[in-house]
Amino acid sequence: MLTLLLFPLIIVGVYAYWSYVQYKTGWHLLKRIPGPFVYWIFGNVPQIGLRPEEHMRQIRRWAHDYNYGLVRVYGGAQPYLMITNPKTTEQVLSSIEFIYKYDPYKFFYPWLGQGLLTANGKHWINHRKMITPSFHFAILQDFLKIMNETTDRFVELLTGFATKVEMFDFQEVVTRSTIDVICEAAMGTSVNAIQGPTSPIVPAIADICDVMRQRIFSALNRFDFFFVWTRGYQKQQKALAILRKEFSQIIDKRREMLKTLDQNKLKLDVDGKRPKMAFLDNLLTAEVDGKPLTFQDIFEEVSTFMFEGHDTTASAIGFAIYCLSRHPEVQRRAYQEQFAIFGKDLKRNPTFQELSDMKYLELIIKETLRLFPSVPFIVRTLLEQTEIGGFQIPPGTSLGFCIIAMGTNPQHFPAPFEFKPERFENRNSSNPYDYIPFSAGPRNCIGQKFAMMELKVTLSKIIRHFNILPAVDGLSTGIHNPADRGDKIDNPYDARLGFFLTLKSVNGLYIRLRRRIY
Repeated sequence: MLTLLLFPLIIVGVYAYWSYVQYKTGWHLLKRIPGPFVYWIFGNVPQIGLRPEEHMRQIRRWAHDYNYGLVRVYGGAQPYLMITNPKTTEQVLSSIEFIYKYDPYKFFYPWLGQGLLTANGKHWINHRKMITPSFHFAILQDFLKIMNETTDRFVELLTGFATKVEMFDFQEVVTRSTIDVICEAAMGTSVNAIQGPTSPIVPAIADICDVMRQRIFSALNRFDFFFVWTRGYQKQQKALAILRKEFSQIIDKRREMLKTLDQNKLKLDVDGKRPKMAFLDNLLTAEVDGKPLTFQDIFEEVSTFMFEGHDTTASAIGFAIYCLSRHPEVQRRAYQEQFAIFGKDLKRNPTFQELSDMKYLELIIKETLRLFPSVPFIVRTLLEQTEIGGFQIPPGTSLGFCIIAMGTNPQHFPAPFEFKPERFENRNSSNPYDYIPFSAGPRNCIGQKFAMMELKVTLSKIIRHFNILPAVDGLSTGIHNPADRGDKIDNPYDARLGFFLTLKSVNGLYIRLRRRIY
């Protein structure tokens, strides 16, 4: 009994001592940087709050309150340097010296392992070179076919909502389309998320993503020692077992299929012609240092592609539709552009050239990602003491780039909380690092062309088929300034932003659809 009573006290004591050491190690340097009051052991967690919506609002307020400069913040005993200044952002992200990732990416290790998102060092360099050809123009053409077929099924699903002209949560629905696209593009297999019955892969991915998000914002579950005793750990292990089993079967089938093909035909001809290939096929035929990839290598890279590719795109499509529902004049111009390309032909799929001709739609996407970046934060970890922004920063500090705050910095974007796609027409920026929705530098998003293609295909078809209406008539723009205490969200249909690994609205994105009459 005495042991049971002492055990929690010992744990608390060890954690308190560890926190004290962490603070003392770098505090003499970090205390020179502006930042909010720090509570010992808890850091700035008490100010951030417990809910995803509170996290997002407080972090954005700090960016504003400290004039979009460097801000020192502690997550428990872990020091963070919050960066929103373009010059400092360029200093770090453009350099090969600052590409190391650890916290919070370490929580992705059980699933993504050493995939491209989480890998470091030589492993990352080799796999980046290996994967880059997977986004060759000719392979993107295969992906375009998949996107067109999938979005046709998605439009059929949306037609059911349009028939009723009743409000529904578009944020929940759009994920069905993006996960269908990414699974077929990644593995060459359909998971039937749109029409059902769905593959076990779909709920398994949702479960493991939920566990990772909870770990990032939990004081105790950030430590493996505590986490392994939780239900979250059991949920994670169950999801991993399902994914490994399903992926193993898919990989074996694709490997056998590739054996029946002439390997020379898998290489690109002069005309870029070759058999249709999934991302998985390229991994199965790739080599690193003269050796084929192991099952674990393939599992991690396919998982990374699926994780990064489905939820981020769903977020962007969701917020674009939300903004169009609240800005009828912008939607009218977007429709006029689509009509100029396709006329009344609703069945015709866009070609590569037609996607590039959608200039105004691209402005809408850029403006959406400025206000609602799919990945609102990215992080790097310092391995050595380094001067950043005029301050000496100790090793182990996490450098957090607040992309969502960069997009609403009034110094670079006048009227930052107005939805104005035209601001990106002939925009001359003093620093390209003031707008980085796909990150930047050596570790920028390798799949951004894939993402932009899927965004255009999906939005094009929705705009051509439907009038996009707000949840109820008479709503405002639905865009709020978190730094303005008087700008309160006073209706249930305005998006309340939260960080769920990607940007989401905690109360959904409710809209209505009405079939267009030609």
